[in-house]
Amino acid sequence: MRKKSNVILFTCLMVLALGIFSSPLYAEQKVLKISMDAGNAGMDTFNPITTNRTNNVYYLIYDRLVEMGADGVIYPHLLKSWNVSEDGLTITFTLREGIKFHDGSELNAEVLKWFLQNIAKGKSKYMVAAVESIDIKNNLTVVLNLSRPDPNILYNFTSSFTGIPSKKAVEKYGAEFGRKYVVGTGPFEFVSWKTGDEIVLKRNPDYQWGSPLSDNQGPAKIDKVIFKEILEDSTRYLEFKTGGVDILENAPTVFLKKIKEDPNATVISMASNTNFHMVMNTKREFLDNVNIRKAIALSIDQNSILKAVFQGNGSPAYTYLIDRLPARKVAKKYEIHFDLAKAQAIMAEEGWKKDSDGILTKDGKKLSLSLWSKSDSDERKTAVVIQAQLAKLGIDVKIEQFDPSSIKAEFKKGRHDLVVRSYGWDNADILEWFFNSTRPGYPTVSMWHDNESDYLMHKAMTRSKNSEERIQNFKDYHEYLLSQYIWAPIINSVNNHAINNRVKMPSEPRFKILIGAPVMDMTLN
Repeated sequence: MRKKSNVILFTCLMVLALGIFSSPLYAEQKVLKISMDAGNAGMDTFNPITTNRTNNVYYLIYDRLVEMGADGVIYPHLLKSWNVSEDGLTITFTLREGIKFHDGSELNAEVLKWFLQNIAKGKSKYMVAAVESIDIKNNLTVVLNLSRPDPNILYNFTSSFTGIPSKKAVEKYGAEFGRKYVVGTGPFEFVSWKTGDEIVLKRNPDYQWGSPLSDNQGPAKIDKVIFKEILEDSTRYLEFKTGGVDILENAPTVFLKKIKEDPNATVISMASNTNFHMVMNTKREFLDNVNIRKAIALSIDQNSILKAVFQGNGSPAYTYLIDRLPARKVAKKYEIHFDLAKAQAIMAEEGWKKDSDGILTKDGKKLSLSLWSKSDSDERKTAVVIQAQLAKLGIDVKIEQFDPSSIKAEFKKGRHDLVVRSYGWDNADILEWFFNSTRPGYPTVSMWHDNESDYLMHKAMTRSKNSEERIQNFKDYHEYLLSQYIWAPIINSVNNHAINNRVKMPSEPRFKILIGAPVMDMTLN
């Protein structure tokens, strides 16, 4: 009898245990692991007010007032509505009700006014430069009074730089906000950050205000997201191949063929905002001569780099802007195309002759330049090809590599000659970011300073009354910059993301990036 009772008791305990451990509390967490694009590693803060660099982590921690879809249309997000006055000098923003930060504080008109005023003091102040004053109409409505019409202002609010942090948290944690403490309204909450290793986020269980770009308005179907900071492409690929990560952001081109042949993986190609180019430091010896800069730019064979480094994934870049921007459509004479014969003729006219070692020499000086790149694969490989191409012109090029986290500080010292760089941005105002003479070293890596350039920049940024005028002003500015040969354009890339088949998502992401609103609709098998 006792034996039978023990069996019954044991059975009951097992049933109870199985019930407990199969409950949601003890269910296995759904963890999405992402190997972020190596170029996005090396952040110094996750505070949108103080940063001048962001990555896709921002899109999950913070929400924006509005979002831009892959179709180029601007959709409401934290905003319920917006209204622009007929003269373009007043914009009324009305927030959605019931939006809370991760710390429980409310997003309201007071917080929005505080955020806009602080953005105006930070590194992204140009985004709200036209805002003269802000009035609070009621708890959810603010009125922006502009000093001039700004046809670009709504676009600015789609940027990751305008994700809204908690006012309460920023004031509470001060300098520690953005590193130890990160608080937004987004679908995921900050858990931890090990610099150079990983960023861990967990699902925001109270999230119910997803953008119209997601079918799922919240909360997310994934419990945790881990962003891995892996710089070496072969290591990134191996982690993906062995299941260490589920998504390979911007999959290395050298491994694309293998990934496409993998039955457990899918490659999603998305329109890219990324432009690869080579910057010339206009304050350095030799490079202060526009004719030498022109010869160098004409010596860069874009098609060869596209084939050798990017395996044909992308298109040759002949200007400083990505192809789909209207301000990219400059007069043909301003486009920079490979022409080695013309480059050689320019150097001959400048009095340079090749010595017995094949290096150009003038007045006893050899034309030797440093070429910097970050240590991640695409930029490093591009530098090697450029070194060979400039050798044909007769320039001795020495390559120096830097970790992504340290190269910005090196730029500010101004010791660089040539630099392989890339940016990801789909607005013509990127020209102001890289060529504004008030920010030498970084982001104005070219150390460019020119009165005509500054005049055209200010005209494009501050005197455009409507979209059409803005396009024309930026086209004029773009053409002038091209005529000065400050950069050698290389390629406009595409984004190829590798996704493990255990990740299920809509076939066509509606957002312009993969890691953002589309994560709301992702599930894991």
